[in-house]
Amino acid sequence: MSPITIALIILAITVVLFIWEPIPIIVTAIGASIAFAYTGLITIDDIFTGYNSTTIVLLAGMMVIGSSLFHAGITDLIGEKMVRVTGKSERNIILATLIVSCALSSVCSNIGVMTAMAPLVTAMCIAAGVGPSKALLSLLFGAQFGGFVTLVGVGSNATANSVMSELGITPFGFFSITPFGIGICILGTLYFTFIGRKLIPDTGYVPEFAKTDKKPLDKRKAAISVITLLCVLVVIAASPKNMPMHVAAVIGALIIVGTKCMTVQEAIRAIDWNCMLLVGSLTAISTGFKNSGAGDAVAELILKILGENPSPFMVTTVIFFAAAILTQFMSNIPSIMLFLPIGISIAEQIGVSPYPVAMTITLAGAASYATPFAAPQNMMTVGWTHYKFVDFCKIGLPMLLVTYVVVVALVPIFLPY
Repeated sequence: MSPITIALIILAITVVLFIWEPIPIIVTAIGASIAFAYTGLITIDDIFTGYNSTTIVLLAGMMVIGSSLFHAGITDLIGEKMVRVTGKSERNIILATLIVSCALSSVCSNIGVMTAMAPLVTAMCIAAGVGPSKALLSLLFGAQFGGFVTLVGVGSNATANSVMSELGITPFGFFSITPFGIGICILGTLYFTFIGRKLIPDTGYVPEFAKTDKKPLDKRKAAISVITLLCVLVVIAASPKNMPMHVAAVIGALIIVGTKCMTVQEAIRAIDWNCMLLVGSLTAISTGFKNSGAGDAVAELILKILGENPSPFMVTTVIFFAAAILTQFMSNIPSIMLFLPIGISIAEQIGVSPYPVAMTITLAGAASYATPFAAPQNMMTVGWTHYKFVDFCKIGLPMLLVTYVVVVALVPIFLPY
């Protein structure tokens, strides 16, 4: 049996178990990692590689900082003030969350934005008397939309530029992606606010960091918690080389515990271990799928479909959906690294500019909307919301079409063939 067949079988079984959940999804996720190892697609050492990552450290630190707001009793006050702006309408809360997360993630890491905003969004929902699951999912989507606005919005944008340089092509400028990002932000926000949110249920789940008895306001603890959160946000936005955001998050958590805003036991309970384990399992699943050669097979299929003289529209359409579908099961950076050389080669063969093809691949490769496997922040959101695989498909697949419409509409204007 070929590696591709083995990988597809494991992935299919994983998807079925994710949909029906006869066993906890964390068992399925780690089980899939083990299956990839014992079928030879990854090494035994790679099974738990994802747990030794800066993302896990960042999550743990930010969960403690976020939970400190609840322990200080200030979340009620924050939530009430935010609800004065949005009202108690779930739609308005989701709209506000999308706008703010889009703006912040255009210049900050989307995971950093999400971990910083999650406690505030949860507090706002609790104050309004609505479940936080839809708003937290909108936080994920808003962070993803905002990542398209500038070159630094998401790591895969910078990866695309690096690959272009290696291929001898002048990379995109800082704002080359901006028109496309703004289009995705506007249409994506409208879609999620008025259509997408109706496609998924409120799961009724409240994240671990918000699960604490209601406590009276402690001004000292509240001041420390708020200042710590703001300082960590500033570091995440500034991204200094000598202070990575995961280190800033850990320092923030140490300040919270060291000033007795939370006890060590409370800090440990604030960490959502289910969420952490889900995020950690993603690396092995993504690596196993990549190592199987499935991506290369898709690339070969693209060349066969396009034929000898494809139209620019055909090139855009086929490459967009191939990259977008692949990135739902494989990390966006490997997807972009795989498809960019192929796409640029096709552009050269048919005598068109490589830039519209490169932009199409950059946008499609980062359109991680439709499955929990698509990105670490998706897995993180599963832990926060308990949404199922099918929920991601329901709301994410239409968003892929929205992104495609933006690409097809704007490429001829800003990056003509």
